[in-house]
Amino acid sequence: MRAQNPASCGMLFPLRLLLLLGCAFLTASLHGAETLDYEGGSYLIYRVDKDDRPRLQLAWLDEGGKPLLDFNGLSRQLAARGKKILFATNAGIYEHGPRPCGLTICAGQELVPLNLKAGEGNFYLKPNGVFYLDDQTGPGVMDAEEYARSGLKPRLATQSGPLLLRHGVMHPAFRENSPNKRLRNAVGVRKKDGQIVFVMSDREDGVKGRVTFHQLCRCFLHLGCEDALFLDGDISTMLIQPEPGLRFTSNTFAAMFFIAE
Repeated sequence: MRAQNPASCGMLFPLRLLLLLGCAFLTASLHGAETLDYEGGSYLIYRVDKDDRPRLQLAWLDEGGKPLLDFNGLSRQLAARGKKILFATNAGIYEHGPRPCGLTICAGQELVPLNLKAGEGNFYLKPNGVFYLDDQTGPGVMDAEEYARSGLKPRLATQSGPLLLRHGVMHPAFRENSPNKRLRNAVGVRKKDGQIVFVMSDREDGVKGRVTFHQLCRCFLHLGCEDALFLDGDISTMLIQPEPGLRFTSNTFAAMFFIAE
């Protein structure tokens, strides 16, 4: 979603099928995904275990230095390399360009610097944060100010906001009785083993798929994640093993997480 300071897309995964296959609370997995009904919210979950971390990538620009924009651009770039998408989701919030609002590191190269400025909109709802992945030390989520002092040089990183959880503590602006329920996606890190957990509320369910920030935090805590970062809202989409040659609805993303083969 474009930030307020300096497009909607259907989810390409049969979430209804998953809900039919599993029990009401937590289903079995299909193609690496799970569905979860928890405290009034309905979610799609994709997990990246330790052995799969080297496969997780972040992309913003094509070979010519222009924004990929959406999953169509990403798919074309991968096809030129003889690869296809296994998993993909949007990462972070964009501004005019489109350009990521904050820190973006792809394949060890910093493409956009850390943004500690004040502003309006979700990205600037301080504290905001950074999700990063270092192949030696592993993944993490931390406050953007904390990241600035860390000296980390990860392989990939995205900055977004607000920071949902840090050390199990929710962002101070979140309220349990908030009326602000939206489609949302986010990423967290499971405390016990460093598993990366992507969560998106159910686009197809206009009631349970619209959740508050407080609900989203509670979901991550239930999944064992004490650190989590909001990625985006209404434009959010998650792909899991899409059919070859499938044309995706046009969209605009700041960057995209993906796993390819």
